[in-house]
Amino acid sequence: MTPNNNCFGWASLPSHEPGGPDVSPYAAASRAIDLAGLPPTYIMCGALNLFLEDDLDYARRLIRAGVPTELHVFPGGFHGFDIFPLSAASTAAQAARVAALAQALA
Repeated sequence: MTPNNNCFGWASLPSHEPGGPDVSPYAAASRAIDLAGLPPTYIMCGALNLFLEDDLDYARRLIRAGVPTELHVFPGGFHGFDIFPLSAASTAAQAARVAALAQALA
């Protein structure tokens, strides 16, 4: 994921200026003002991901709002790293995601 890809994604959202203030929280969850009452949240991100700072900020806001939040940052991970087979980071990310889902469904 590059900054150009990110701009293209935002520009693809109809009727909104890319990244503008009128973007719905349904399109970008971190835009929500009040996060209280949201369900438990699992956030996984690679340390090299373009969205790392956004993910960290969102996790902090969720935690401050009292939302049970689990955050994993995987060293060396880029956007989409978890779908590449046979890397230690993708294997660890997949295992953590499955464990969080199993715990949520228990």
